[in-house]
Amino acid sequence: MATEAHKFQVGVFVIMTTIIAIAAAIWLGASRFFEKTQHFASYFSESVQGLDPGAAVKYRGVPAGRVDSIGIAPDGELIEVRMEIDTAAAKALKRDPTLRATLELSGITGLRYIEIDRHTGEALNQAPALVFEPPCEVIPSARSSLKTIQSALGDVYDRVMQLDLGGISNDTRATLQAANQLLRDERVDAILTNFKAVSTSTSQLVKNLDAMTAGVKLAPAMENATQATAEARALFTELTTGPTGRQIVQTLEQLDRLAQNAQQVVAALEYSIERVNRTVGNLQTLTEEVRGQPSLLLFSAPPTPQLPTDGSGR
Repeated sequence: MATEAHKFQVGVFVIMTTIIAIAAAIWLGASRFFEKTQHFASYFSESVQGLDPGAAVKYRGVPAGRVDSIGIAPDGELIEVRMEIDTAAAKALKRDPTLRATLELSGITGLRYIEIDRHTGEALNQAPALVFEPPCEVIPSARSSLKTIQSALGDVYDRVMQLDLGGISNDTRATLQAANQLLRDERVDAILTNFKAVSTSTSQLVKNLDAMTAGVKLAPAMENATQATAEARALFTELTTGPTGRQIVQTLEQLDRLAQNAQQVVAALEYSIERVNRTVGNLQTLTEEVRGQPSLLLFSAPPTPQLPTDGSGR
């Protein structure tokens, strides 16, 4: 008797639990039909990989609805994303023309959601032009953060490649070599020798003028001229054989090395851009693999079975 009563209680408990679970599922499913929502659409010119129906739609980080459907637009080029937005959030969306819808990543799972936020500047002009009549009110789209990074890297690479770095480096090197040869030219020494001869002649001329003027005070002016000539000769000597001349030569050599380093920096930049593009491709591949097999986040692929080798070939 006790056993029969116990079985009856267990059966009643199981039946009641099943009824409650079914009722909760029906209530949760039916509650969506009683929600007050409004339909909006956004059109994207980039891939929406990772965005699925039912994904969240957020207004400035606050949940505002969900993705209703995803399909190809009537023009066959754009991707149409229809959204169900709560009535309260829909009122804010209708009175703000600076709002743009973007695709954003949800963590490291590769899944995406729609982020609606205010934008300024160039982002307001990124929405694709529509050549058809949309079925509902449209929220213009803007490029996602990942797409913006890829575009910026592409622009930097194109601008770097447009520079004639080889020609600039060759011209700089030729200029430095010409300046170096000029400073080491033997004719500079000849010019200094001529200045020395001129200075000697000027000194002799001063003496002759002093004798001819017999006491007229022209000596101070001639002494100033002689001093200026001596200073000029000292300046030329300093530029060729003194510390200043050596510093100029060292500076020219450093500029030559700087031009060579610039070419190496450009090559490194090209290699870095290539690695970034390769990393983005690997990230997209990883996202697709994780999306197809979520268990890869926790478990690796099983090892390849190995046949026993006992020497008999079996």
